[in-house]
This record gives sequence, structure tokens and C-alpha cells, in this order.
Amino acid sequence: MSQQKSVFNLLTEFVDLLKSEKEALIHNEAEKVGAIVTQKQTFLEILETLTPTAFDDASLKEPLAEIKQLQETNLMLTKTALQFQETVLKAITQTVKSSGNTYSKKGYYKGNEQATLINQSL
Repeated sequence: MSQQKSVFNLLTEFVDLLKSEKEALIHNEAEKVGAIVTQKQTFLEILETLTPTAFDDASLKEPLAEIKQLQETNLMLTKTALQFQETVLKAITQTVKSSGNTYSKKGYYKGNEQATLINQSL
């Protein structure tokens, strides 16, 4: 019975960690998300060593369902954040490509010289 309680407690701690990951994703706290991912890996290593077949499925059903739901939510938030970053980068690069016209320091119009926000000298 105590082993079942420890698995339940472990799953509850994992749920709390996923909730904090969700909040960090919502608030765009990249460093915090990185630390949480490291903690998740530790939890997963522990969970892989367990054999929950001997435990009462009814008591573990609720936290497992919540873990699944939170993982799906966090995955959606991560994909949305990545898509937003890709859209921003695409908009910046398109702007850089189309805005080559500028004026020189002496006031003459220069066409097609690179005046960009991104260092393209790679």
C-alpha cells in the first residue's frame, strides 16, 4: 500500500511540474521552461523503473488522465510559440530583403545597399 501511495505522490508531483511548465509557456519564460524540462526528464527516468500493474488502476486513473491532458496542452503551447517565432523571423527577413533603398551619410539616395537589422555576413 505504501508503494502505491508513493506512485500516486510521484504522479501528483509530476502534475504540479506540468502545471508550472504550462504557466511558464504561457508567460514565455524560456529559462524556466528549460529547467522544467530537465526536471521532467528526471521524473520520466523514475517512472520508467516502476511497474504499476500491481497497483489499483482506479486510484492512478485520475492523475494519469490529468498528465495526458497537461502534456497535450503544453505541446500545443510549445507549437504555437514556435510558429509565432517562425512567423516573426519570416516577416523580418522579408522586410530586410525588400528594404534595400536608403540614403547615404551625405544625403544621396542609394539603392540596393544593405541596411538591415540582421548581420548577413555569414
